[in-house]
Amino acid sequence: MIEAVIFDYGGVLSTTPFAGIAEFERKMGYPEKSLAQLLFGRGASPQGPTEEIPDHDWHLLETGLLTLDEFHQRLVERSEAALGRPLDLGDYAQFLRELGVGVHWMMVHRVRELRSEGYRTAILTNNVKEWGRYWKSSIPLDLFDLIVDSCDVGLRKPDPAIYRLTCERLEVAPEGAVFLDDTRRHVEAARQVGLHGILVRDPWAALEELDAILDSAAA
Repeated sequence: MIEAVIFDYGGVLSTTPFAGIAEFERKMGYPEKSLAQLLFGRGASPQGPTEEIPDHDWHLLETGLLTLDEFHQRLVERSEAALGRPLDLGDYAQFLRELGVGVHWMMVHRVRELRSEGYRTAILTNNVKEWGRYWKSSIPLDLFDLIVDSCDVGLRKPDPAIYRLTCERLEVAPEGAVFLDDTRRHVEAARQVGLHGILVRDPWAALEELDAILDSAAA
């Protein structure tokens, strides 16, 4: 029986927060994927982190071990080797301001329905402490029974411990929860723990898959 549905934030409840990195690289004349790998580490793409690197600054930032100011300082110090010249934080800050993150309101509406249908709901996000007031103000958080933010708990996806922690706080077995995320390795890790995983590429298709899982479990 399915008792809970757990949502990633960026790329699931919202549009991807990393859109535009490739265009910014081209605009600034940086080598392809150089900024993405400077930000996120080896194996990264303009869509965001794609490889788990426990000692990389991005990991430390998202687990609350670095402040955003410290991350930016270290970013500039490493930038010339990666980009061919030092990163201009003014240009980078302007790029971040222009990114703009939209909300997938069809997902938010489905959360509201799930609550009325008796399911527990949660957000499980890898995120940055200093960004919290921005993303948390973008959607109605009262629709969620629980928020597990990597920077608050000192764990981040795809660490199995963060999925177990989320299920424990929801008081549901992993087999009784569905997890939606736009990163394949995060979904695969959730499935290994026992959750039903949905890889989100198109939000409407993901919702259809969610409904199929819920209908099958209820049959």
